[in-house]
Amino acid sequence: MQIKKVMLIALGGSLMLATSCKKKGCTDSNATNYSEEAKKDDGSCEYETPEEETYTIPSTYVFNDANGNSTVSFNGQQQRLEMLGEMTTYMKTANTAGTAVSAQTLKDMYANNGYTWTDAGSLGMTGSSKQLKSKTASGDAGVQSVFESYMDALGTLSATTVANQENGAPGTAGVWPNDGVKGPYLMSAEGQEYTQLIEKGLMGAVFTNQMTMNYLANIDSDDNASAVDAANGKYYTEMEHHWDEAYGYFTSEIDYPTNGTDRFWGKYADKREAVLGSKTKLAEAFRKGRAAISNKDYETRDAQVTIINMEMEKLAAGTAINYLKSTKTNIANPTARNHALSEAVAFLEGMKYGYRASNGGMTSTEINGVLGTIGADFNNVTIANLDAAINTVASKTGLTSYVSSL
Repeated sequence: MQIKKVMLIALGGSLMLATSCKKKGCTDSNATNYSEEAKKDDGSCEYETPEEETYTIPSTYVFNDANGNSTVSFNGQQQRLEMLGEMTTYMKTANTAGTAVSAQTLKDMYANNGYTWTDAGSLGMTGSSKQLKSKTASGDAGVQSVFESYMDALGTLSATTVANQENGAPGTAGVWPNDGVKGPYLMSAEGQEYTQLIEKGLMGAVFTNQMTMNYLANIDSDDNASAVDAANGKYYTEMEHHWDEAYGYFTSEIDYPTNGTDRFWGKYADKREAVLGSKTKLAEAFRKGRAAISNKDYETRDAQVTIINMEMEKLAAGTAINYLKSTKTNIANPTARNHALSEAVAFLEGMKYGYRASNGGMTSTEINGVLGTIGADFNNVTIANLDAAINTVASKTGLTSYVSSL
């Protein structure tokens, strides 16, 4: 019996020793001082504190690598902006009665098919592989054909006008004269101005589409580890380059808004600055996002993607509302009315092909509903139609409180 007592006491002591020697420490694998050996958490876990941004956001769109080489390149986008600029200049010649434009020439410009460009900026446009057509609505052949039908209509209509005869009017296609507010403009009998439908429509179907639905939508899958081809002067990473290309569809100028407020989205962002802050918000988001990419700060990059997507949607919707309001103001001036309405319709059509906010925005069906409210014959639009269109666009894009100021 005495021997058994000694053995039990020894066994109990061993168990107590094993329990008291269970190693304490940090058992959270997410902590910086995590210990695989620790069996009991002692509350000592430590975690990294997110660092604040330590890099500089430049005041212009200028970025260099560690050796001072520029990492910015968006020549293809600069070419496409210039292509649409030359197309618009050519189309506007038809506003002079007796001046015909060629639909085939417009299509050749659209597809960059054997066309010789003026290329004022020496961008290498003639013979370039860059074009507007292939980028329209992400290559949608149906949307491309719509724009080409506008070109056909513009060419056919312009060929019917006679020098010094501005006889266009509601129900009569031709060059509509200045009505004391706007004009002259070549328009259909229903008041559709094809130049505006093409120019403003392509701003949405090409520029916004490529910016938001192509480059920014896929930016997180791009490589950002090494330069694409430093040996041949391509010092940028794939991610940096794609961000630059998105920026190039907004403006062709690295010092925007010092320059670049004279055309396309750079122009309309400037026009909406006082009410929506579009110019400042978009320019800052593009610069901040690019700096974040160069510094591997992907959380900040993603935040800027959200800002750009939302602000581009508001910019397009706000501009459409602005033109719908102008249509109301000029309801009794047929040339000015239909000119403004053509621009409003083109901006609305273009919104179908860009980013739509997950918590709002307008679907293609909703946009078509607004276009149905306006009607195909602009001469018959009413104040009630316009108010309904404005209210729908505003409510769907979060701009209701801004309508009176747009």
